[in-house]
Amino acid sequence: MKTTQSTAIHAYIDTHKEETFEDYCALLRIPGISALRRYDEHSRRAAQFVYQMMRGAGLEHCEVIETDGLPLVYGDWLHAPGKPTVLLYAHYDVQPVDPVDEWAHDPFEPYIEGDLIYGRGVTDDKLQAVSVLHAIKAFLQTDGTLPVNVRVYYEGEEESGGRSVEKYTREHPEKLQSDIVILADGGLVAPNVPTMCYSCRGILYTEIIAKGAPQDLHSGGFGGNAPNPLFALAEIITGLKDTNGFIHIPGLYEMIAPISDEERLQWQKSAVYADTTFHNLLQADPIGEPDYTPIERAWGRPTLEVHGFIGGFQDEGSKTVIPALARVKVSLRLVPGQDPYQVFELLQNRVRQLTPAGVQTSLQLIDAGMPFLSDPESSAGLGIRRALTNLFASECVITRGGGSIPIATTLQQVLRAETFVVGFGLESDGAHAPNEHTSIATFYKSVHGFANILEELSYV
Repeated sequence: MKTTQSTAIHAYIDTHKEETFEDYCALLRIPGISALRRYDEHSRRAAQFVYQMMRGAGLEHCEVIETDGLPLVYGDWLHAPGKPTVLLYAHYDVQPVDPVDEWAHDPFEPYIEGDLIYGRGVTDDKLQAVSVLHAIKAFLQTDGTLPVNVRVYYEGEEESGGRSVEKYTREHPEKLQSDIVILADGGLVAPNVPTMCYSCRGILYTEIIAKGAPQDLHSGGFGGNAPNPLFALAEIITGLKDTNGFIHIPGLYEMIAPISDEERLQWQKSAVYADTTFHNLLQADPIGEPDYTPIERAWGRPTLEVHGFIGGFQDEGSKTVIPALARVKVSLRLVPGQDPYQVFELLQNRVRQLTPAGVQTSLQLIDAGMPFLSDPESSAGLGIRRALTNLFASECVITRGGGSIPIATTLQQVLRAETFVVGFGLESDGAHAPNEHTSIATFYKSVHGFANILEELSYV
């Protein structure tokens, strides 16, 4: 719904592009890599910068909340009686930049080439973190009010497990009480195709540890007699998933919540975009369970992936060693109905079954997060879809997300709030990869997008 006020809001956003972009670039220059403790000082600088942006936007009760890990940042504006309270979540941390030599430019010095801006975090998640605050600022600077009550809640550990935000949310639900949660940490299924995500997969991230002989052994003297933990892990991995992508963990698939025919029909609207993305990035046909389409495999099926083997000789040249110890990092993406802690027990049992003689194995649970699912046809879901449809002048598609945002489930459960994911980046932007990039025009559009959403939610 377009009003005189909304016209003024969007005019303000357009006339303050330079200021918005300066904040974006300033945050991009802070290397807040949460997974690496040596970057903690930089992460705290990022939290302080976000705090200053919140104050500058006109939010009240702004604070940097100290935790056992990296800080949370909070601000609110609660002066819209009779209107819903919307919690807007984002994160200010980023992924590591390895392999560094594959970056064309310094990952923490924004580089512009045409309409594209390159740097770590340009799409995940600093695009959304900055645009949310500047959308709020446009309302408060224009006429001093917001169409809904707002709580803004940012964390600095999303890329490394999110333990602090999880703990704080469970311990302080009264401070965060909201009717609607928007996780500003999503993306578009294709360029200029408005997208709202109503479900994300959960995650179970583990390390399987295999031990053989008490010490490394010479392969000439002991080869053929000594157990090899690397071979053991290879056998275990091939036993966990077959060449068709089916995961051989008894009990795993029985947990899956059924998907309705209506939901599958909605997915077909996104399938053409998703299939194009898969082909463009893979440069080959997608592979996986043959009875399911690529989009069904990405959104509605669990997956098991291997992320790295550790053990033995890793340097250039040769060394004929049978390692005493080896590790492999393995994750499962989980769909609604699957509890990561229950799946961990199933995985432990299966690894024990697959462990060959002469080797001892154990599992370490590194991270776990529940999947979440909301109703895209709820009043809030429809309001967000209208806002994005108006922004792009085309129908908003609804999706599930293949990725995981563990705090989504916690916020949904603890606050009993309708929860959705919105963002403006693309799969092809290379989030988590070298040369991460996004469109500058998309960045500016995202500010208008969050302004539209706040206004539309005032009518639900």
